Amino acid sequence: MSKAFDLIDLDGNGELGVEDIEALAQELVGRFGFAAGSPQHTQFRQASTALWQELQQGVGLTGNDRISRKEYVDFYAEAAPDAVQQSLAPFSDLLFGLFDVDGDGKVSQSEFERYHRAWGVSADRIQGTFQQLDTDGSGELSKEQLRRYLGGFIFGDFG
Repeated sequence: MSKAFDLIDLDGNGELGVEDIEALAQELVGRFGFAAGSPQHTQFRQASTALWQELQQGVGLTGNDRISRKEYVDFYAEAAPDAVQQSLAPFSDLLFGLFDVDGDGKVSQSEFERYHRAWGVSADRIQGTFQQLDTDGSGELSKEQLRRYLGGFIFGDFG
């Protein structure tokens, strides 16, 4: 959970604010080759902001209140994994659409690799994570498998 916090805390100040969420949305979409202000960026920013507001509400904050590492970690440590997966669904569905470059409704290993290489993740780590997610051995990831990845990332199972 601390690793996820660190990746979201783009300015490294030890707190999360809406500006971190907006910057992360822009960074993620940019890694897929979409510009700020594009429809993909706008949709991703809206989903990210909604997820941020749910997190804020979950820790009892509102508006411009910032979330500390402790509040973030404590929230997810106490959260029910199914509830987290449900709240992540709109965000992960948009992320799935960005991964699925060819629009076939599945994420191939090469599509998965393309994104992660843009972040400098090693080929071995990408392959290992993909194999872990590809529980049916199809060589492709479904929306549900990608949702598990995102939830697992938050809970420290991946990353």
